Amino acid sequence: MKGKKRKLILLTTVGGLVAVLLIASYLSLRVNYGILEGKVIDEYSKDYVPRLRLTIAGKTNLIFRDTYYSFTKLPPGKHVLKAESPYYFPISKEVVIKRGKNRLDLVMKGKEIPDLAGIICFSDPVEQGIQIEVRYKDSKGIGISEFPGMPIKLEVKLYVREGDEDNYSRGRLIYEGPVELFWDPKAYLAKNKGIIPWDKLSIDSEKEKYGIMELVLHTPQGNFEDIIEDVQLFREEE
Repeated sequence: MKGKKRKLILLTTVGGLVAVLLIASYLSLRVNYGILEGKVIDEYSKDYVPRLRLTIAGKTNLIFRDTYYSFTKLPPGKHVLKAESPYYFPISKEVVIKRGKNRLDLVMKGKEIPDLAGIICFSDPVEQGIQIEVRYKDSKGIGISEFPGMPIKLEVKLYVREGDEDNYSRGRLIYEGPVELFWDPKAYLAKNKGIIPWDKLSIDSEKEKYGIMELVLHTPQGNFEDIIEDVQLFREEE
């Protein structure tokens, strides 16, 4: 019994010492240092900034696919947080670090789409309408997967395709105008997408099955064109 009591007392004492040390460590961090955390997002897409490099007070964070960042053990006082990415204009923000938690959110503006040489477009009939996917390609013809959101506009002309698979031509024009684009954060290449609603199209579903779409994408780096020659004008029955 005495051995058990001594063991219990020893365990209680050790447990108490560990708890005291943990509390002391926490209070020391809380009292003597500051924590800086926040979000860094793209101005247009509101998505993460790829290849982001953050520096403050001699500390560096490299963030590849996240909007959240955090720095710990920062000495209180004035510091400068620097944010850099190869595709964005750099940002420097002065921040006063106080003991405990501090927050600073940043919005970064895209500089350019790297080595942009053209676009490749695809279409797909979905519930809402004809969805258009816009992909960027570089000077080697390879799809670009990392790029900032930019102020871009898409204009299209959609014609009925007349003829058969091997010999066809443009028929009547069934849509002409802009298509509003949205950002798909889950996509790898086709992050820019748009939809032409079905109610904007007048289609003879018995005769008109496919279309030809001419696309022009207006970007700060120039205008780029593409043609989709197999636009499906109907939805597959599920």
